Amino acid sequence: MTMMDEALKTHKETTFGWVLAIQQGIAARRARLAHLARERTAAAIREAGAKPRRYLTPR
Repeated sequence: MTMMDEALKTHKETTFGWVLAIQQGIAARRARLAHLARERTAAAIREAGAKPRRYLTPR
């Protein structure tokens, strides 16, 4: 593709590229947040399971 061809991209093509990049960024951020949430949940479950049972009984 020549430089002139690149300069003649339509607004629609350029906009599509930006929209696609933004959508991919949003999807990556959501996946990262979901992964962090799973890690935190697993850590909380491990911590709760590690505590002695008498710690959990009402006083």
